[in-house]
Amino acid sequence: GKFRADIYLLEKSEEEINPMTKTEIVFWNMDSIMQFMEIIGRHEYEAELVCGGRTVNAKALLDVISLHAFQASELRIFSDSCDDLLRELDLYMDQYRLERACSA
Repeated sequence: GKFRADIYLLEKSEEEINPMTKTEIVFWNMDSIMQFMEIIGRHEYEAELVCGGRTVNAKALLDVISLHAFQASELRIFSDSCDDLLRELDLYMDQYRLERACSA
């Protein structure tokens, strides 16, 4: 009905106001988390990690550690032009693809 259409329009306009890039990543040990923090800290983008229904600030070390850190997480970067960051995080995306291929 009309109510659902309003929600859809609201979500659509929210996405246009705050463009977002999403990718799946995996950490494989504590060093990989520390390296991730260093990489993401060098960039101005706001970002969050989503894992198992929890969402945390991707730039807050304790928040990232508090997730089930060695499971796949969705990284949401609040930008639609963040190729520079994605290039630096390629290893984390490769690790996700590798683990997914091994479990298939």
